[in-house]
Amino acid sequence: MSQPKIQTDSCCARKRLRRACVRVTDHRVCVLEALSSEARPLSHHELLARVSSHRIDRVTLYRVLGVLAEASLIHQVQGTDGVWRFCDHGKSLSGCPGGHPHFMCERCSTMWCLEGDRMPRIEVPEGFVVSHKQMLVLGICPDCHDSKNEPVDGDGMPEAHRLS
Repeated sequence: MSQPKIQTDSCCARKRLRRACVRVTDHRVCVLEALSSEARPLSHHELLARVSSHRIDRVTLYRVLGVLAEASLIHQVQGTDGVWRFCDHGKSLSGCPGGHPHFMCERCSTMWCLEGDRMPRIEVPEGFVVSHKQMLVLGICPDCHDSKNEPVDGDGMPEAHRLS
């Protein structure tokens, strides 16, 4: 399976970095372009495979991701497997769009943004300060479902595994 091509026009990524007051480097441009070319969150491992031709090692990639997240150019979400995945906020957004859950396939561990859905509002007791929130929906993606051919009901759970 071939990897998606990273966009060669780095002008947009460079502008976004400057607008966020982040020093523009080739590695930061490359990583931001790789994330913006995907429609779903990518793990460090998936990103490393996409930027390997740009001589970015794993430690540099972790550092770049940290800078981009701190500048609110990307957001991160942790899956049940403990792996952090990173997603671009989009060219026109100045910060995390937030407020959306993510779907994670329990078979292939691929994750998608569910931008059409909103996060529930949670009231916390007085004195508590929320730093972030995350909602992860678990299930089976269409590719994995098709490959296993298990009958699945409307809630996404195979009928054989459902409790009555």
